[in-house]
Formats: sequence, C-alpha cells, structure tokens
Amino acid sequence: MKESKKFNKVRLLVPLALLSLTLAACSQTSKQSTSSSSKSQSSQTATKTDTSQYFTDRDSDPSYEESKATKIELKDNSATSSGNGASVDGSTVTISTAGTYIISGKSENVQILVKAGDQDKVQIVLNGVTMTGTDAGIVVESADKTFLTLAEGSKNSISDSAKHKNTDYDAAIYSKDDLTLNGSGSLTVEGNYGNAIESNDDLRITGGTYTIKGYKNALAANDALNIKDASLDLTATEDALHADNDDDTNLGNLYIQSGTITIKADDDGMHASNAALIDGGTIKVEKSQEALEGKTVTINGGELDLTSTDDGINASDGSSSEDKGPGQATAGVSLTISGGKVKVNAQGDGLDSNGDLTISGGEVYVDGPTDNGNGALDYDGNGSITGGQVMIIGSSGMAMGFGSSSTQASVLANVSGNAGSKISITDSSGKEVLSYTALKNFQSVLASSADLKDGETYTIKVDGQSTTATASLSTQNGNGGPGGGPAGGGNGGPGGRQ
Repeated sequence: MKESKKFNKVRLLVPLALLSLTLAACSQTSKQSTSSSSKSQSSQTATKTDTSQYFTDRDSDPSYEESKATKIELKDNSATSSGNGASVDGSTVTISTAGTYIISGKSENVQILVKAGDQDKVQIVLNGVTMTGTDAGIVVESADKTFLTLAEGSKNSISDSAKHKNTDYDAAIYSKDDLTLNGSGSLTVEGNYGNAIESNDDLRITGGTYTIKGYKNALAANDALNIKDASLDLTATEDALHADNDDDTNLGNLYIQSGTITIKADDDGMHASNAALIDGGTIKVEKSQEALEGKTVTINGGELDLTSTDDGINASDGSSSEDKGPGQATAGVSLTISGGKVKVNAQGDGLDSNGDLTISGGEVYVDGPTDNGNGALDYDGNGSITGGQVMIIGSSGMAMGFGSSSTQASVLANVSGNAGSKISITDSSGKEVLSYTALKNFQSVLASSADLKDGETYTIKVDGQSTTATASLSTQNGNGGPGGGPAGGGNGGPGGRQ
C-alpha cells in the first residue's frame, strides 16, 4: 500500500480503535465542511464525530473547470476524445494521467479504464452518460484516488451483464484504489454479475442521487465505506452496504454521517466486519435478514427504521475463531446507542450484542420476536441504560432487562397484547410517562425513561388490562409485580444467539 494511503488509513482508524471512548471523544464540536447538509441530520443527534477522519475537503468538492477538462464523447461501441490524458483504442478509453475528464453520450460495451500513476488524482465527470455492456463500465486499475462526479442536473446510468468476460472486475463500477462519488446529479447502476459499485480500498459518497442494484452487494468496500449528503435507493441479493476486510481486522468500517438511504437486501442491510458508526441520516431498511451488523455498532444520531427476518441490530465478531457458548461475551464486541431515533422490527433478536450493550440517549423502540427462541433484547456481556427513552416488546421466553451498572431505572414485566395494542405506563398519580403502539403480538414489555424513578411502582395498561411493576436500576432478572412476575433473564438455551 502507498505511503500516503497508509497515513490516511491511520487517521481513519484512530477513532475506530478508541470506540470504547467514543462518547467522551465525540463531544467535541464537529469540524464539518460547509457543504455538509445539516437538514439531513437528525435532531436527536447526541454526539458528533470529527468528520475530517472520514472525508477530505476534496471528497466534498464536486467543482471542476470545464475549459481545462478533457472531453470524451461515447457513441455506440466506441468514443472520441479531445484533450490530454485519454486515448481511445476500439471500445476501450484509457485515462493515463491526473486531470479532469468529462464524459457524455451513450455506448454499448465501451469501458473507461483508469491506468494512472500512484500519485495521480483523476476526476471523471458524468454528464448525461448511458453505458451498457458485458463487463464493467468503469474500471480504476491504478491511481492515487478517483473522483466520480455527477454533473449538476445530469442523469446517468451504468450497467453490466450477468456474463462477464473479465471476471477480475466483478462490478459495474470497479476500483482497485480509493473511489469517491460526489456531485448533484443522479446515477443508476445495475451490477448484474456481482457487486454494483466496488472499491478494494475506500469508497466514499458525498453527494448525488443514486438508484443501485447489485446481484451481490450494492455498495462494497474492503477498507471503509463512508456516506454523507447523498440519497441512496439500494437493492441487493446479498448486502446493500458492505464493508469487509478479511486481511486486516482494523478495516472493514462503515460510517454514515447524513443522507437518505432506503434498503432492500436479501442478506444484511448494512454490514461492517469491524466498526459500524452512524452519526445521522434517515435510514430505512425495508427488507433484510439482519438490518445492521458490525463488530462494534455505535449509533450517535439519525432516524433508523430497521426491518429484519433475523436480528435487527447485531454486534458480533465474524472474524473471531473463539467458540463462545450462550451467555459468554466476545471481547471487543459492543452495541452503543447514544442518540437518534431507532425503530426495530425483528423476527430474530431485536438488539443483539455478543459483547456489551449500552444505551445512553435517544429513542429506541423494538418490536421483537413473537417466538420464545429469540429475545427483543439480547446481550452476552454487560447491558446498561444511563439515558434515553426505550420501549422494547417481544416474546417472554428469553426476555432480558438491563444490568446493575445502569443509572436510569426501567420496568420489565410479562404483559401480553396484539398488533395495534397501545401500551401505556402511568405513575402512581395516573400520569402517563410512556406509551407505544405495538406493531405485532407481544408477551413482554421492557421500558425505561428519565421519568421512571427507582423503587417506584408503575401501572402498565394494555387493552383495558393492567399490571403493576416496580422500577429498578437492574431489571436483568425481571421485576414484575402482581401479574407481572419475573420476565426471565439470561439469553442462552435452545435457539439463543451464539
């Protein structure tokens, strides 16, 4: 790896290596570029990250001087070029030097190939491009960094086929080096052979409107996948957002600062082999097996609406060779929520950490499993709540509460209801302190907010029936009163997450 890239990777990894200190370190004022859109940030954001670790100024700057740029015009199965740095040989357009290249037109089986120097930065401006073909439409074989800019007002589309001749480039847009997508135009990408857009290093998206379909993954990066100020509609047979590195366990990181993201995935909605960090944005996972997965999952802000057929949010170490049994925590694994609004509808575990789980702020609503083989809340290490508003409902067989390290009280009780049932929690004076309308049937309720006081008794009302429960700083083993009973602790046993 080039020295400049090594330096950038170190800068990127500093906050990731210190995720256990995220809540303290991220209290600093964010040094965001003026192009960042505050409107796409959730008003619930509790902490801010120094985004210079994830985006350079040039990543966020889609400007270019058209008069100095090389023009490439696509037509049928070839192209013409006027300017320096680009050559045309049949259906291959080779970009060999640093500079700006404006591409327009329509082609079939034309490939844009970047073969520049290790220190060269190449900007490719798509200005009304339609590229279809058997193999990848754009390939970056060598460069320091390539910027794919969507010209203002432009509509662009790139697609490959299911029958690649060159299987080394297994995406419609493929890069061996760092790749940034920016601008204010639109881009539709269909990866019919493998991934839609893939980078062997970092993949950053800092603007634009995208409709992306991947036969495998929609967006894939080996080292880091960072997103802000973009609108993404993603469909994938595997993962929609995929950051995974098999060689370096410190890489394979996902960061979302802002933007609007809609996901339909047959596997994970968002996947990071190392750290998944979300500071903001509006994210809706309409379909997934697991909506959000990472070794460390940290949510500081944003609005997340996550639907899954398995776990909603899963913190686990896929690279670990340790054979952990039920209830045995995996070192270095954590799920942390400090802000934002998080809604989870999961058939498997709702919030699942194979290590520690901490909620210190924001709003968290979980409609968990209806079967007793999974739990709406499931952790193997320490589970605590120190702030925020939480309503977690699901089956009773594996229901868990929060542990003794909590500083905010919660209630946990066996209470049954149906989809559409309103859950109302009132204090001794009859004042409602929490309420929620269930999305599906449930047998257990875990709730917490700053309005719940340790040691006080509360009434939980569902469909005209009521149960009392005493609020406690530790509800790990249940704390229901008459009719509430222990809701059960632990997370092992048959069907438990391992």
